[in-house]
Amino acid sequence: MTDAGKKIFDDGLHVLKPGEYFATSSDRIIGTVTGSSVVVCLYDRGRGIGGMCHFIVPGTIGTDGIVADEIARHGVASMEYLLGEIVKLGGDRKQLKAKLYGSGYVGTDRQRSDIAMGNIQFVEQYFELEKIVVEDEDLGGSERKKIVFEPKTGIVKKDSISTDDAALFVRLEAEYIELVFKNKGKTGDVRIF
Repeated sequence: MTDAGKKIFDDGLHVLKPGEYFATSSDRIIGTVTGSSVVVCLYDRGRGIGGMCHFIVPGTIGTDGIVADEIARHGVASMEYLLGEIVKLGGDRKQLKAKLYGSGYVGTDRQRSDIAMGNIQFVEQYFELEKIVVEDEDLGGSERKKIVFEPKTGIVKKDSISTDDAALFVRLEAEYIELVFKNKGKTGDVRIF
């Protein structure tokens, strides 16, 4: 963990950067900071397995919905990677619960607003389509949030965090968004199971 990460989180925490996902069946705790991107916490409480995914959808979803939308492919792929890891660890897809955070309008340009709205639209459609219960959500707004997740129990702690305190994550998110937009449309075919 970098010095900037140590200022935000305690030691012993798996820190997730934008564009990453992590699943575990151990007592490991996962943390991240979100802004325009979205953070999904998924868990199977009965089996004590869960994980977190931190991603963006690079734009606004079209009227055909996420299944037919080129822009949504990145989000679908990110979610399927996390779901696959949870299932590999023994999680039951039918028992998964979700908690959703982020997608705040934390920039000054229209692109960030479109990203935030696209992310919200994506997660709403995705979890409805997958029939995964969303137990908690804090989407939109204008603040960055520090998210700490205990996958075994499903407990999430969240706090607002200043841009100054989250400087490392602000930079990482900007680099991640630039990379995703540069590679938009290069995901290949993605199928929702």
